[in-house]
Amino acid sequence: MFSKINRLRSDQDFKRVFRNGRTLENQFFRIKFLMNYKNINRFGFIVSNKISKKATVRNNIKRRLRLICRPLTISKDNGFDVVVWPKTSSIKLKYIDFSNNIWDLIDKL
Repeated sequence: MFSKINRLRSDQDFKRVFRNGRTLENQFFRIKFLMNYKNINRFGFIVSNKISKKATVRNNIKRRLRLICRPLTISKDNGFDVVVWPKTSSIKLKYIDFSNNIWDLIDKL
């Protein structure tokens, strides 16, 4: 679990990233990011009902995303607000492929 300081929690934070942020995407994921001018990276994850109607599947995807992004909370490149949301094709991915696709996008940041 991310600590509170590493999470995007308020609706205003999400709206600010969506309004002013830049987007990167590949076949399986979209990432929207924005500088936050703080010394921490903050993450938000969006997994909608379009991905799956089952909450267990959506929660599993969020757990994977948190686990993959956890090392970035202590990285040297601080100061980003990042929103990650998967596309429907990401459900079928194994963990290794899931992780590699996310890291490919994060490396572009």
